[in-house]
Amino acid sequence: MSKMKWDESLSIGVELIDEQHQNWIERLGNVQSAIEDHRGMPHVANALDFLVDYTQFHFSTEEKYMSETGYPGLEDHRAKHEELKATLDDLVEDFRDYGVTEKLSRAIGTFLGNWLRDHIRVVDQAFAAFLKEKKIRLT
Repeated sequence: MSKMKWDESLSIGVELIDEQHQNWIERLGNVQSAIEDHRGMPHVANALDFLVDYTQFHFSTEEKYMSETGYPGLEDHRAKHEELKATLDDLVEDFRDYGVTEKLSRAIGTFLGNWLRDHIRVVDQAFAAFLKEKKIRLT
């Protein structure tokens, strides 16, 4: 499974959010490594739980700033976050029920990476454009 790597095409130009995206990609890579290296259920579980927790933290941060800045796309953005959180919950449940399966490996390696890449390049870029237009700088 190929690991997603951060590159400048994923930058939205908002330092705080870019840093969190970099961390999210790193955590996704940790789950992939735990699976690929056959580190065992506890290591995969820890890495997956960490990814889930970090996803919640990151989404809360984005939504907080969207709310504070009056971003008109907040509800649509939040709905996309909720869809991914539900998918992550399903992956965790599958992992707990069946362990490391090919489906889990594919979902981690392909689906989550593609989702994040697409989300950053389209949905998060729209928020960044809003901030730029309104001359709002997040700190």
